[in-house]
Amino acid sequence: MKWPEDCLRCLFDARIYDAYQGNATDKEIQLIIGGTASSLQFPKSKAFRYSWRILKDVIGDVYQRTKWELFKKALETPIEYPKSLEDALRIATLGNMYDTAVGGQYRMQNAKYGKLIALGTDLLLNGGKMVYAIDNLPELPYDVAAAKFFQRLGWEVTLVAREESYEIDATYSDLAEVAQLLNWDGGLEALPSDCTIYDRCDEAKELRSNVDLIVSKGLLNADAYIDFQPSEPSILLYMAKCRPLAEAVGAEIGDGVAVLGEILLKGVKGGI
Repeated sequence: MKWPEDCLRCLFDARIYDAYQGNATDKEIQLIIGGTASSLQFPKSKAFRYSWRILKDVIGDVYQRTKWELFKKALETPIEYPKSLEDALRIATLGNMYDTAVGGQYRMQNAKYGKLIALGTDLLLNGGKMVYAIDNLPELPYDVAAAKFFQRLGWEVTLVAREESYEIDATYSDLAEVAQLLNWDGGLEALPSDCTIYDRCDEAKELRSNVDLIVSKGLLNADAYIDFQPSEPSILLYMAKCRPLAEAVGAEIGDGVAVLGEILLKGVKGGI
């Protein structure tokens, strides 16, 4: 399938931005761009992960220090405990403002949070077993606040992270390190390598099969849901930072989005 122009620009612009953050030489940039081009053989979510792995092989993990600096900044930011489901969704999507470049255009320091777009989120009122796939490390204080509210709604919540580093995402070791600091009393699970909760790896399939609802954060998880279209009920939480994932749900750049997976897919395929 041909890549949409916006998504192609997003992939290359992001990796160029990352390369300059890592002070890459011209030769290293050539290797990174070549590797990024080769990633187009994969579905979108896998292409972003593949190209990031190539960049790490060339210049190392350029955001290892940055993500912890941003996490400390997030800890210093007061977060009001949510009093309603709308509050919890707003807090969770607000946390997704913490990010690196998206398409080379998104800059956290210039980002402004808009309105909350919530579509098909009534499932969150049902209670049951939930896996909550986290995203960026600095978002964790926001995620834990939302997840604790979901516990009050009757959910048994397990936070899930990948083992392999990706941009400023929290790895499982990061999650395990800060869970106690954030007074998290729910479950923790790891996904192997860079497997997302929606990939077809056995561990992701098993996690999805043992719960009533999957909640996932960020653009990478949203793209993975679109790529692999799992059958299990899912709620995607993200801040709209790129045009395709904004327009799919009728959002504007900067809006917080909480959307049922089926509705997101319908929007991507031609409008809600």
